[in-house]
Amino acid sequence: MIMASMKFTHLLFWAQDNTLSEKFYKKLGFEVTLSRDDLSVVRLGELEIELVPIRDEDEFARDSMSGEKGRGMYIYIQSDDVDRTYENLRSQNITAVALPRDWPWGRREFVVKDPDGYKLCFWQKI
Repeated sequence: MIMASMKFTHLLFWAQDNTLSEKFYKKLGFEVTLSRDDLSVVRLGELEIELVPIRDEDEFARDSMSGEKGRGMYIYIQSDDVDRTYENLRSQNITAVALPRDWPWGRREFVVKDPDGYKLCFWQKI
């Protein structure tokens, strides 16, 4: 079987308020590459996230309003100094779920949640 060529392009997050989420991601160091009422796009390196306001059209409502946002999913962002990243975010009033800690799988990590509850894990190898 011959597979078609594919590549990862971006993530799409349903957001209660895309401009609020845009500001949050900017504090994390993301670049805002598009900012409109109906869509924001933020970028960190090759990672691009589209922030789309929750829609009430039938074809979108079931999905955008269903369940906890990002349940069971973490977006991993590598840092060269997790503790410095943690302090930098804390100084901008971004609260982590827990303090940075070392894990048996050889990483030091901490997690923050965006305004809609999507989880971002900052990590470095130890």
